[in-house]
Amino acid sequence: MAHQGNKLIDAATTLVGWVNYNATDPFERTRVSAEVVRLTTPLDAAEDFTLLASHPGAAGAVTVVLQLAPLLKDGTVGTWVTAATVAIPAAGGQVEAPISGGSLSVAPADAANAELPAFFYARATLTPSTPNGAHVSLTY
Repeated sequence: MAHQGNKLIDAATTLVGWVNYNATDPFERTRVSAEVVRLTTPLDAAEDFTLLASHPGAAGAVTVVLQLAPLLKDGTVGTWVTAATVAIPAAGGQVEAPISGGSLSVAPADAANAELPAFFYARATLTPSTPNGAHVSLTY
């Protein structure tokens, strides 16, 4: 049976790392740790999606925390909620964390000002630092 759900646009889902020029994103740049990314598809409308985090090697293990926030009715960013936390060993490699879009919930303080689906904002924070060549993205 084919997988059903909303697909995410790959160009909009790089949270940390190099973003190439392409048809949906005409700007080449490098996104940094904790940079806020406005997505084109609300993540809570997707059946599921995956956090992909990688680096080629670092002085120590790297922890990646994925946080999501809703777009509120008044146009502001709501309260950030942690959706996943993964660790990549110092030797490097890639780690994947599946996330169910249906399990995302807005913070109680935002409930009256959110219209679902609402999770249009994402950020990935790498600690203790971001190694050269690190990449964090979301994929369907």
